[in-house]
Amino acid sequence: LAGYVGDVRGLVDDWGTGFVNELDYEQEADNAEQFMADMARTPLASVVFAPRVVRDLSTKRVLTTEWVDGERLEQSNAEDISSLCSVAMNCYLTMMLESGTMHCDPHPGNLLRSPDGRLCILDWGLVQSIPGDLRLTFIEHIAHLTAKDYDKVPKDLIALGFVPEGKELEIQDQTAVQAVSNVYTELMRGGGADKIDVGMVMTELQDLTEEYGQLFQLPPYFAYIARAFSTLEGIGLGN
Repeated sequence: LAGYVGDVRGLVDDWGTGFVNELDYEQEADNAEQFMADMARTPLASVVFAPRVVRDLSTKRVLTTEWVDGERLEQSNAEDISSLCSVAMNCYLTMMLESGTMHCDPHPGNLLRSPDGRLCILDWGLVQSIPGDLRLTFIEHIAHLTAKDYDKVPKDLIALGFVPEGKELEIQDQTAVQAVSNVYTELMRGGGADKIDVGMVMTELQDLTEEYGQLFQLPPYFAYIARAFSTLEGIGLGN
């Protein structure tokens, strides 16, 4: 955690809670069943699932589920793997922005292609709950990015917890707003990573730091989200 700017205690508490919750198999069973109920209300219902929990053979210390035959996504040679990687990304976005109960351990061993071509997600011990107001703020933030309404981004970042306590006024200063807008304009203009002017982005961020101090932080809840999507990206690029 050296150099980490933000709520260190909150980050450690969040990770600690996750570790403890992973040992509660009744909670894990609830998480898997909640996921299935959530997906049943979406277009993803027919293409993704969690193994069915056998409640009569499960306790707080023992979890029993149906056996699932399948291949790990990154090891499968099936022609539909690229499509299943897209299903996985859509599924995680749905959990993050719609249902609010997000699986946070999508390492390669937990994502399988079933024989009938569906995505199976294993291991529901580690999840992140995302409150409704936070989900709405994420959606508004995405809408602002899509509309290139970057002037509203600083307020979004405050609401999402990406601005350290005490820096709320600085991030909304006109100079800071313009700098953030410039950075987002560069990052969102398309053409792939090789088209981004990294030097400009770094200069803008460095100038912000020199004038206002550290304006950004990683909120505790987002650590799990970032980990999940970075893992999904790695699996997708590998295929």
